[in-house]
Amino acid sequence: MNILEYWQGWLAENPLPIQVGELQLWEGYWICHKKDVLTDPLVPIPSLLDLKLKLRMDSKGLFRPLKGKPGMVRGWKFGPLDAESLFYALEGIYPLALTHWIGYKEKILLPVDFKSTIQRQVGMYQILKKGDETLIDQATKEICLGQCLRQNLWWSNQPLIETKPSSIPLVCLEACPFFLEQARKLLLKKRQPRCPA
Repeated sequence: MNILEYWQGWLAENPLPIQVGELQLWEGYWICHKKDVLTDPLVPIPSLLDLKLKLRMDSKGLFRPLKGKPGMVRGWKFGPLDAESLFYALEGIYPLALTHWIGYKEKILLPVDFKSTIQRQVGMYQILKKGDETLIDQATKEICLGQCLRQNLWWSNQPLIETKPSSIPLVCLEACPFFLEQARKLLLKKRQPRCPA
């Protein structure tokens, strides 16, 4: 069974509406913000590309460099879709969200611990090998817990917290490039000598 067949089977067994991050999936495989209702006067989005461009900004008009960052703009709807198009739409909005969730659920994909991720790094991220656990804890709290809807499974070794049956959790199986960059900046900031006042 491939991932699309798994997805179609899961959809057939789980009634809508279903929540994924800040998204709500409705009958007919429509997608909108979870705080909106499909019967609201929502702006129809004609293509996945248009939707991805719209969702690059948050509700305050600021760029969302992290796709899992809360604060997605409201007032739109996308659909109707078939099950396959719904899969690709969700993957486009939250990259690898379904692939990682299904892979983790089926024990095909496992979290990659931070030390393994860092050992593979070359160039500017090599400096993270010199960071201690306290720094990574701080970065994880600031970035993963403070700025992302995905559940970090690579640092804390915590099991996936399944919410309601009518929702799909966003899982994070490895430190992302955004995390690595922010952790690198934090480490460099801590290493700078303080100027006397």
